[in-house]
Amino acid sequence: EKGQAGRTVAVNRIAYRNFEIIETLEAGVSLKGTEVKAIRDGKLNLRDGYIRPSSNFKSCSLHNVHIGKHATAGAYFQHEERRVRPLLLHKAQARKWAQQTDRQPGMTMVPLKAYFNKDNKLKLEIALCRGKNVRDKRATIRERDAK
Repeated sequence: EKGQAGRTVAVNRIAYRNFEIIETLEAGVSLKGTEVKAIRDGKLNLRDGYIRPSSNFKSCSLHNVHIGKHATAGAYFQHEERRVRPLLLHKAQARKWAQQTDRQPGMTMVPLKAYFNKDNKLKLEIALCRGKNVRDKRATIRERDAK
């Protein structure tokens, strides 16, 4: 479907509330056919998702993101809903972010948004984040209400 290009599929609003976003990056995701079809139907949930680097810091993978089953595919062709999905990142970028999360306590990587780019490929906007405490969350709400 050509009408899908440029469309935002899912936004992780919980991440914006619970984390202070330091840096963002666009990354591709390695998906199976039924996963892409289910995402086009809007069955993607980024809410509990996080990104974990590999043990050698050369790549990263997406964990705990739920992609619902495709309605018309048979059971044999279905994908696992919460499987670990490899991210398509440059090795240097993966290493840089993995080292930052490893060295600094409280740092993590989370998916912020999923969308189809102009070439109709699914992309994730991922972020390097630091967790907010209750005081920071209240300050953010105060700033938002002041505008």
